[in-house]
Amino acid sequence: MTLVAGLRKWTLILLGSTLLLAGALTFWLPLPIGLPLMLLGLPLILRYSPTARRWLTAAFAGSPTLRRQLARIAADEEQT
Repeated sequence: MTLVAGLRKWTLILLGSTLLLAGALTFWLPLPIGLPLMLLGLPLILRYSPTARRWLTAAFAGSPTLRRQLARIAADEEQT
């Protein structure tokens, strides 16, 4: 992995984490901004963090639809 690719990966993980945190903090506000922020941050983290992907796969192991989606994300990562 080159320096630029590693920097891009960690930048996107940090951005995804920030979006998830902001979404969690604003979820209960009257404006519906928390859920969209979380929905933007979660794919970023899942795409670039194998640990988060393993945790989510284990947490929702009973859902075949979720397993297919996570497998698709992992396959896309291996191609890039």
